Amino acid sequence: MNDLTIITRQEPGIASLDNFEEIRAYLDASLERYRNIVYTDENLKAAKDDKRTLSSLKRKLDDKRKEIKKIYMAPYQKIEAQLKELMGMIDGPLEEIDAFVKQTELSEKQRQMLTIRGFYDEAAAPLGDLAGALFDSPAFFDPKWENKSTSVKAWQDAIRDKVAQAGRGINAIRAAGGKHTAALISKYLETLDMEETLRYRKTLEAAELLSGARVDEVEDEDRVKGYKVLKVTGTRQQMTQLMEQLDLMGMEVEEIEDGMPGELKELTEPDFDSFVAFDIETSGSMGAANGDGPAEITEIGAVKVLDGQIVDRQDWLCDPGRSITPMVARLTHITDAMVAGKPPVSEVIRQFKEYIGDLPLVGHNIRSSDLHYIKRAADRAGVPMDNAFFDTYLFAKKMKTARGWENVKLEYLSEQFGIEQNSAHRAWCDAEANVGVYFRLREMA
Repeated sequence: MNDLTIITRQEPGIASLDNFEEIRAYLDASLERYRNIVYTDENLKAAKDDKRTLSSLKRKLDDKRKEIKKIYMAPYQKIEAQLKELMGMIDGPLEEIDAFVKQTELSEKQRQMLTIRGFYDEAAAPLGDLAGALFDSPAFFDPKWENKSTSVKAWQDAIRDKVAQAGRGINAIRAAGGKHTAALISKYLETLDMEETLRYRKTLEAAELLSGARVDEVEDEDRVKGYKVLKVTGTRQQMTQLMEQLDLMGMEVEEIEDGMPGELKELTEPDFDSFVAFDIETSGSMGAANGDGPAEITEIGAVKVLDGQIVDRQDWLCDPGRSITPMVARLTHITDAMVAGKPPVSEVIRQFKEYIGDLPLVGHNIRSSDLHYIKRAADRAGVPMDNAFFDTYLFAKKMKTARGWENVKLEYLSEQFGIEQNSAHRAWCDAEANVGVYFRLREMA
């Protein structure tokens, strides 16, 4: 096999072994004898000769491999060394600039954090010693507050809201937490979730029973349950706090009558086939503390359903008589220019009433939001608005735990039910999505 010839070709960007198939066939035939031979002590000399032959052949092939590699690698290695030298010239100033940028960005975030913390300390002062624990809570701080794109007003409003929420929760626990008050406050500050805190209280009580607490150690007077019928008057927020306190005290509460303001009759079962699903968008407001007026309606979207079938869709843009806040404009894509010259809210609310007639209204979270604006606009325009309504948000909330839903927002439920929302946060789109949500909830019920 010493007469083996290897023919290679090297051109820019090309390296080939031109007689590869020929060599392969030659080796396959020549090596056949080695596959069947059995070496013994008697033919040791033959084995050594064969070893030298095959080793020589392998070296010949390997030498050619190294030759080709050197031909191609030498130019590359030269260029690589030159390019590394050029990049090294850049590394020095680049590292200095990078260190400066990182330090500056860190300093900006540190300054922003100091600003946020200063504002927070003032806003949370009424919480006293618990203010520090609230700020350190995993559920409190939003990293977006540090971003340049987040306005000062946005993060300040968010802090005020969270502090106010925490204050209400802490007061409710202090009023009704009993001997578990400290543990419940600690849990609440960790999660800022009153439902989670109530579940934690039940866990504590269950642990007490397992530890050997005896029911018969409780006075008979404390074990005998009774009831009183009270009439409690207050704002919606006060009523919410009261219900939370009663839950914390472990009391059983049955709502006999709801005397909160409101003339619209609430339907609690999805047992009707004809209705108008609606949604609104508003201008938003910077808040009375900042000298801004209340939010006003900018859009009403409605979908009419008769006997279970969508028969019509309507969408009204209206002039709210005030500017739309930048945050709302980004969310809804409704701008001041879009509503300029549109009919006023008073005219649109008349058209809306004519459209719905006496049909029930269906919407998502409308009891605490949309109906307030609709009723206020109708009252100011002298339009009688006494339609019954059904809130899909409240109905879905009853199913949340059993269904394992993360939340009951319209976008989330639409996704769960496979309902498309091509323009979420536009009234007409949300109204149509709510039609599908209504019928899916009815199937489940």
